[in-house]
Amino acid sequence: MYNCYYVPVAIPNLTPTDNIERSTDLSRQRRRDITLDIRGASSTDLGNGFYSYQWADIVVINPNEYLVCFLEGQNINVINGGFAPGDYAPMYAMESFPRRRNQWVVTVHNPTGSTRHLSLYLIAKV
Repeated sequence: MYNCYYVPVAIPNLTPTDNIERSTDLSRQRRRDITLDIRGASSTDLGNGFYSYQWADIVVINPNEYLVCFLEGQNINVINGGFAPGDYAPMYAMESFPRRRNQWVVTVHNPTGSTRHLSLYLIAKV
């Protein structure tokens, strides 16, 4: 027969820590849409017709804001898109998906009470 031992499992504390600033006033949260074209981005040739496009630190996301970013271009096939915050405070990706053949959508939420910079990226095949 097997010997069985009971081992207590530590449950992580899911309560936010005190150093994370979050908005509790949901009425002050808002949504903003922006469209970024690849003509305004810096690009890197990845080879075989693939390119990486970057909009570095040109986008500002306001406090308690949902920012919907449409990354697009003419005659491209989007592969993937993403973002990078300018600092290490909380920022959340709500969605990231291809909307059309030539458009990627990234929705980001800034739950803090401060304005933040955001860099956006797109991988596409021309």
